[in-house]
Amino acid sequence: MKNLKITRGLVALTSAALIATFAVALPTAARADDLTCSTTAAASKYGAFDTSLCSGVDQFGAKYEIAMPKKFNGTFIVYSHGIRKNTNLPPLPVVAPKGYVVDNSPQIAPTDEIALSLLKQGFALGGSGVQTQGWNLQEQVLATTIVIDQAITKFPKIDHVAAWGNSLGALSTQLLAEQNPGLVDAVAPMCLAESALAEFTMAGDFLWGVKTLFDPTIKATGYSTGMTGYTEMVTDIGKVLTVFGTLSAAIKANPTAPAWPASSTAPAALKAIPVRSAVLLLGLISGISTQSSTFDSSSGPKGPLETSFGLAISPALAVLENGAEAAVLAVVGNYDMELRAGGVVFDNSKTNYAARLGDDGDIYAAGLTGKTATAGMLGYLSALNPAAPRVTADPNAVARIKALGEIEGTITVPTITMTATADHVTPPGATQYLINKYKASVANKQSKPGLLVNIWNKPADEYTTFDAAGVPQTPATPTNGTQHCNYTESQVMLVAKLLTDAAKSGNAPTNKTVLAAIKRQPRLFVDPNYVAPLFKYRQ
Repeated sequence: MKNLKITRGLVALTSAALIATFAVALPTAARADDLTCSTTAAASKYGAFDTSLCSGVDQFGAKYEIAMPKKFNGTFIVYSHGIRKNTNLPPLPVVAPKGYVVDNSPQIAPTDEIALSLLKQGFALGGSGVQTQGWNLQEQVLATTIVIDQAITKFPKIDHVAAWGNSLGALSTQLLAEQNPGLVDAVAPMCLAESALAEFTMAGDFLWGVKTLFDPTIKATGYSTGMTGYTEMVTDIGKVLTVFGTLSAAIKANPTAPAWPASSTAPAALKAIPVRSAVLLLGLISGISTQSSTFDSSSGPKGPLETSFGLAISPALAVLENGAEAAVLAVVGNYDMELRAGGVVFDNSKTNYAARLGDDGDIYAAGLTGKTATAGMLGYLSALNPAAPRVTADPNAVARIKALGEIEGTITVPTITMTATADHVTPPGATQYLINKYKASVANKQSKPGLLVNIWNKPADEYTTFDAAGVPQTPATPTNGTQHCNYTESQVMLVAKLLTDAAKSGNAPTNKTVLAAIKRQPRLFVDPNYVAPLFKYRQ
């Protein structure tokens, strides 16, 4: 039987209010024998027969589920889901075509299909919906700890506990293990988020650039409280989508020299530069990937654009495709962070965007329309330009966000990551940051070597396709290695196998084992010498 150890690390991670409630309520509330369990529910929801699905609500209001198969193999896998919107939304194109209602439902695996596959193999599964959404790092760590406690209490035959998660759930999984040695036997953070500041600085830089160059009426930061702030946030989403729709139409109409949006107040000299170059610049200085599901930044159509398209146009189109989601994430994220922290969190008051661009100015010179054009755009975005006002954060608000928890890199159990090199929401720099912190922890003798294994997910070098007229075609299935947490079921199941084997053995998989596991996965690779670029925020 697994022994649950709720350590001081959890207390350090949670807020003062949660500490007080947790300390008083855990012994008396939400007992495991109060769970409602049903084999019919497991068959109905997951198609899992001979499985008991137990549902409960913890003392903080978080709904959770534990699925226990009849032929249990001894290992319990707890899942932490990614970020969900923390506010209801009306119908909005792209973002919420049918509207959105805050979702607090529990999730026990990345998908229901993966849940069914694991249950058939005899693994017990669990997960929480968490009582609040948005950047709920503290709450998710706490909710997951309670799920583990309930599972072990209800099913004492559990011998091993493995934890995994996606995106923000990957970060909470990593912190769960770092802050609570002995609580879990192995973890697998997939498409790892780094920290609130890193993630929202990336998205915030991009949104600030969109506001500054294309529509200065976007509020972006400093949202009001109450219904006024909510209205400002929803209005901003509409403005952002309008900008991206206008940019997309302009580039489609004239990819060589597309026009700027009418909402832009940039001077005529700046607008003489093709707007696609401005889009690309914003992607490069913020860290948005130049590979998207449609555009590989390499291929070109047959004809006069065959060479120039890949060099000058495709990278900008990739940023445009990725950037819409990043900009909306910044709007919703800034709104969420400001409500949580009580003030503005994004800060670019001292950011040197020319330094951020660095060597990319030469690498993407064609796409940026040369050094003169690049210097002109950077000059307009300079802190010295009153037409491009910078944002200064509230230091107290920033301190509150930092207190939510950040990666320390102290690894005491086998840890397996899977990261896409072209993920535009959680770039590979987050995993690289974990690698760097772990190496420092090993050097300081706080961690043992050989516990961290990194699997990288890379798209093909060329994958953009064109119709007979030379128009790029959006793939029916998103390109693996791009988008956010866009893994195939077989890739996720591969991680699950490595994770559960590590939880049982106490050892991370060897390089030979991982290579054998991925040999039929052409988009996956392991390479200890591969170094992903850190977030621009960290560079």
